Amino acid sequence: MKLPRLLGFVDLGVITVILVFAVLPPREMYAAPVVKGDESAQFAIALAEARAIAAPDDGVAVSDLGHKLGDARLKDWAIELTVHAAHHMSSSPTAWRAQLAASVAYVDRLDARPGLDEANNALESCHASPTTCPSWEEIRLSLYQDHLDAGVKSGIDPHRDPVGFRKAGEAALREIHLGRRRDGEVPQPQGSGTPPAPAPSPTP
Repeated sequence: MKLPRLLGFVDLGVITVILVFAVLPPREMYAAPVVKGDESAQFAIALAEARAIAAPDDGVAVSDLGHKLGDARLKDWAIELTVHAAHHMSSSPTAWRAQLAASVAYVDRLDARPGLDEANNALESCHASPTTCPSWEEIRLSLYQDHLDAGVKSGIDPHRDPVGFRKAGEAALREIHLGRRRDGEVPQPQGSGTPPAPAPSPTP
């Protein structure tokens, strides 16, 4: 077939596509909420996200949103949000909370090494902000960091052996059980190698 010079095969192709789109009915589109769960769960995440946007330097708000996203199994979103926020609020006195949330988000995805890096950053920021990171928070954060550090140093891949990684981390923590036994003696910390001290005599 001989086509006019002003109309080529490319022009016919374009015209055909236009006719198809014009004649065929529109395709159905389906949408589903990203956050699974009932309306209260979706509202809780939306509210936490609004608070984090309104106060980008508030580590508490970022931490709350990161934990809610993690609980909703939106792990990648939790990591992206907390890491971005933590790196942009290094001078904030509550930066350690955002850094800790970033570490927890990484660990929730079994990414131990970047989780340890964020835990180290959080502990350093905690030391620098005693007013917003009191001693009990510092102790809790230090134990968490020690647990991760021991797990990473063990060389165990948490993706392949999460139980072994957890046990390696727990081995670095020494459990201390205090309390009076039924026989009246006060037990010593486990592994101390010393006999238990006698119970003090009652005051007359």
